[in-house]
Amino acid sequence: MESGFLQNWPKVTEGKKLQFRKRILMFSVFLLISVFIWLLNALSKNYTSQIEYPLVYTDFPKDEVFVGEMPDHLDLRVNALGYALLRYKVFKKPDPISFKVSAFNLNRPDQDSFKAHILTRYLRDQISIQLPSELQLLEIKPDTLHFQFAKSLSRKIKIKPDFHFEVDKQYTTKDVVQAIPDSIMVTGPDVILDTLEFVFTERSEMGLLSKGFSQKVRLMEIPDLVYEKSRVTCNLELERFTEVQFSILVEVQNLPEDISLQTFPSRIKLTCKVGLSKYERMDGNLFRAVVDYDKIDDRTKTLNVSIQNIPYYLLSYEYYPKTVEYLKSKR
Repeated sequence: MESGFLQNWPKVTEGKKLQFRKRILMFSVFLLISVFIWLLNALSKNYTSQIEYPLVYTDFPKDEVFVGEMPDHLDLRVNALGYALLRYKVFKKPDPISFKVSAFNLNRPDQDSFKAHILTRYLRDQISIQLPSELQLLEIKPDTLHFQFAKSLSRKIKIKPDFHFEVDKQYTTKDVVQAIPDSIMVTGPDVILDTLEFVFTERSEMGLLSKGFSQKVRLMEIPDLVYEKSRVTCNLELERFTEVQFSILVEVQNLPEDISLQTFPSRIKLTCKVGLSKYERMDGNLFRAVVDYDKIDDRTKTLNVSIQNIPYYLLSYEYYPKTVEYLKSKR
C-alpha cells in the first residue's frame, strides 16, 4: 500500500500545483479588473495640475525685432478631469500658444524704449481661447514676460566661403573660392548688422584636390538674422603652374646726391612661380630689387637685397644673391 501511495505522489503534487495556478490567475484577473475600475473612477474626477505649454510669437511691432533669448514656454496651472491631464502630461504634446505681440501695449521704460515687458495676466483671454475646452485656466507663470527689441534693418552683406583643402603638388588655385552670388540681403537687428562684415558659409573639409569643384553650400546661421536665401554656389578652379626667371637691376634707396654707389653684382636673379593663367601678366619691370644706403655704417661690408612690388597672384619667388657688396665714392 505504501508503495502505491509513493507511485501516485507526483500526480497528487501536480494536481495541487495546477489548482494553485488557477487560483493565482483568477486572483490576478480580479485584481486587474479592480485596478481598472479604480483608475476609471479616479480619472473621472477633477484635478488641478501644471502643464508646460510652448510659446510662439507673431505680429511683431513694425520695423522692430526681438533680440536675445525670448521666453519659449508658459507654465499653466489648469483644472481638468484626470484622464485629460494624463493625456497631456504623458501622451499628447500640447500645441504651441500663439502670442500676438502687436495686439498688446507693451510696457516700455522711458529711458530705454527698446526694452519692454508685459504682465501675463493680460494674456489670459488670448491664451484661454487657444486651450482645449476640457482645460480650465487658473494661473499663468511666470507673471511677467520680458523682451528686448531692436530696430530692424536690411543690408547687402558679402559672403565669405569657408573651405579647407590642400592642392595636389602639380596644381595651384586659379583664384580664391568664388561664391555665387557674392553677397545677399540680410534682415535683422541694427545692433548686429551695423558691425557685420561677412556671412560665412558652413565649414567644408575638401581634403586633397587635383581638380576644381562647384557645389551648393549652406550659409552659417546667425541668431536673429534672416537671409534672402539659405544656400549659395561655391566654385574653385585649379590650374597648372610654371616658373619664370628675370634679371633685376639692383636699386639704391636713400642715396645722397653727392654720393655714387655701385653694387656687386649689379643685378639679381629672380625666379617666380605663377599659375598659367597669370603667365602673360609677368614682366620683369613689375619688380624692384632694392638696397638701403641708410643701412651703411663703418662696419658694413654687404647690403641686404629686398624685393618690392610683388604681384598678389604670385605663388612664390626666390632670388639670388640676397646680399651684395658695394663700392661707394664721391660724385
